[in-house]
Amino acid sequence: MIEVDTELNFEQISCYDLLAKAVTTHEETTETTLPDYCATASRILEAAGQLLVREKQASEGIVRGEARVTVLYLSEETEGLQSVTVAVPFTCELSDPKLRECQMLQVHSRLLLCEAKPITGRRLYLRVIPELTVLGFGQKQLRFCCEARGKGLQVRRRGQELCLLAAAEERSCTTAQEFDGGADQAEEILLSRMVPSITGCQQIGSKLAVKGELCVSAMLRLADRKLRETVQTVPFSQILDGFTAVENGTWQVEAETAEWDLRLVRSEGGCRMGLTARITFRVFAYQKREISYVTDLYSTCQALTAETETVRFNQRCSPVCAREWAEELLESGRGTLFAYVTDFDCGGVIVRCDGGRTELSTTVRMRILYQDESGAPVTAERSRELSTTVEATPDAAWLSCGIAELRGSAGTCQVRVPVCFYGLTGEETELRTVTAVKESEESQETRPSLVLRRAKCGECLWDMAKQHGSSEEAIRQYNHMEDDSLPEGMLLIPVLRK
Repeated sequence: MIEVDTELNFEQISCYDLLAKAVTTHEETTETTLPDYCATASRILEAAGQLLVREKQASEGIVRGEARVTVLYLSEETEGLQSVTVAVPFTCELSDPKLRECQMLQVHSRLLLCEAKPITGRRLYLRVIPELTVLGFGQKQLRFCCEARGKGLQVRRRGQELCLLAAAEERSCTTAQEFDGGADQAEEILLSRMVPSITGCQQIGSKLAVKGELCVSAMLRLADRKLRETVQTVPFSQILDGFTAVENGTWQVEAETAEWDLRLVRSEGGCRMGLTARITFRVFAYQKREISYVTDLYSTCQALTAETETVRFNQRCSPVCAREWAEELLESGRGTLFAYVTDFDCGGVIVRCDGGRTELSTTVRMRILYQDESGAPVTAERSRELSTTVEATPDAAWLSCGIAELRGSAGTCQVRVPVCFYGLTGEETELRTVTAVKESEESQETRPSLVLRRAKCGECLWDMAKQHGSSEEAIRQYNHMEDDSLPEGMLLIPVLRK
């Protein structure tokens, strides 16, 4: 046996990927008594719910949060629209064991059902059914042989550009601001909504500078019992720390409300709005990088067997996003119509594939409160089908709804709800790389010094060099070849012995 020292060096790449996904529903019911400062309820008009996800424990498979239910009602004790907000906590257990192995859970929630019924004038029955779409991201280790050294060693390499999910983490922060929300004559905030969005982010070492906006919508009851809508955009900025620097990385940040409170702030200077919000940031980093790895090897001095394995993973790019508008036109026989979208919800995403394109569709449901001819509040429900097309079929798809836009004119009111379709796409990739080398005692003394032969169908220059203990470079030189293209005629293959 000829002693040959073969040294293999490996590169290990850490990345994240979508390991599991699940959809779960959970029902919660509760009874509540109206606070003393609230008038007795005689007729319930609307129960508008908003889901707040507060805690996600992947290792325990638990998601906790609350459904914030605002009940709009009329009372015989006082004029005008009344409201009360009740928190209905929920805890969902995730049955899929794969989710418990994940490092981060991305949760998209919606309310399948939100209802309120009177038990007595001061006691209410509430029922909510949250639906949670849970995406579990976990860390993976990709190991490639990047270098091989040894006497007489011939190495075959391949270059590959990878697009990987390099980071998937969560951070949270709290912001508190006051602003002029057109609340000068406001007596009470009856119903409000808040939707955060990210407008930009920049990596500064281990920190991320994040800028965003809080879009706040509120229905106000004025001192004269009339209703008014106000929509305000409140900018915010935040420095998120503790991230590993990602070279050639593209950062994507999603914002979700974990807790918030909107209130009237009265002072001698008038009435303003005060907002306190705790925001959860989901941070993803997508990285492009080049790797060079060893796919095969052999020695001209000794018979070697290269052991290989297939590294399987998904290449990830930033999720696709397509924005559409759900529109509705309300008509009235009188002047400018007051209207407010008390609740809006997107159904699940339906994915249809047709050739090279994929259609994403959903049903958008809107609950609208408006005033009839006499000025009395009335609710109506409208549904619209919405769809968009994307280039690739996503592994996971979800939706988000923004704050509704209302444009009133004489006798009509146009309602527009922005809906964003998101799709997480990936390319399944398999790369075969050397993992180990075995040496054998097979004798090479019987080898001829020169072989004359013709290339077989499908055979490449590397195959011929490996079979006869030569090298690609030696074959090219002997046959005056300018590249690796094999001629149709005979080839001289020099057999190397060292």
